[in-house]
Amino acid sequence: MAQYLARWDVTQSGSAFSTPSSELVPGIKDAVPVMLKVALIDEEARGSTLLQWWQGRGSATVLERDQTATLMIRATGSRNLIEMAHNDLDVVATQILTTTVLTLHDGKKPGPDVDLVSLRQWFSELLESTSTDPLIRVAADLVEALLTETRPEDERALHGDIHHGNVLDFGDRWAAIDPKGLVGHRVFDYVNILCNPSTDVAIENLHNRLENICELAQIDRALLARWTIAWCGLSLTWMQGSEGPSGLGRTTRQVAGTLLGDL
Repeated sequence: MAQYLARWDVTQSGSAFSTPSSELVPGIKDAVPVMLKVALIDEEARGSTLLQWWQGRGSATVLERDQTATLMIRATGSRNLIEMAHNDLDVVATQILTTTVLTLHDGKKPGPDVDLVSLRQWFSELLESTSTDPLIRVAADLVEALLTETRPEDERALHGDIHHGNVLDFGDRWAAIDPKGLVGHRVFDYVNILCNPSTDVAIENLHNRLENICELAQIDRALLARWTIAWCGLSLTWMQGSEGPSGLGRTTRQVAGTLLGDL
């Protein structure tokens, strides 16, 4: 961390902290709040490449970057989408998330210098799963059909993990952080909105969210439902054989079950 702080002339302004995928430290550069992030895994480094390519269009603004570390403007606003969703402002939170995705998707696709993972590769564990779990089997069939149906004009550079904790208040705007760096059907970037930030909130607002997202983003309701069920199946596949968060598994099963009943 110290080498990057010195190289990019950043003064540390808070305690460093870690996640399973990165190390972070808040700082100040030229009187501007910044966050220094050092990737611990390839996925984080790939996401930072896409973050830089977006140039602040719906995303945090990157000031400096190398193959491992990223220096970006830090979110300092007081508004919080998780709190909004839990306090009768779910419609507003959903609109903010949807508008953020639309902004991220508003532009040409990156060139080969931006390393992105295809949705077929992202869903490979679900497609190759031998699980007998009925939901996983349905989701695997669904995603194969969805991938086959995807047309070139449907594809965008995808954040891959848009949810209430990954779109932050930067004071003058809302912007996304921590992209996965994917490429594929644009509808996929809306699925996580339906599954967060908690089981109760997700289920209570599921149908309203579907209607609001589809109207604002001009997408087909059944298509968003199918991609969401596919995502729920992938999430459950990742959790099999591990001590994954029970809340996440409960949410994905309930969301998928409700949407399957609607199809």
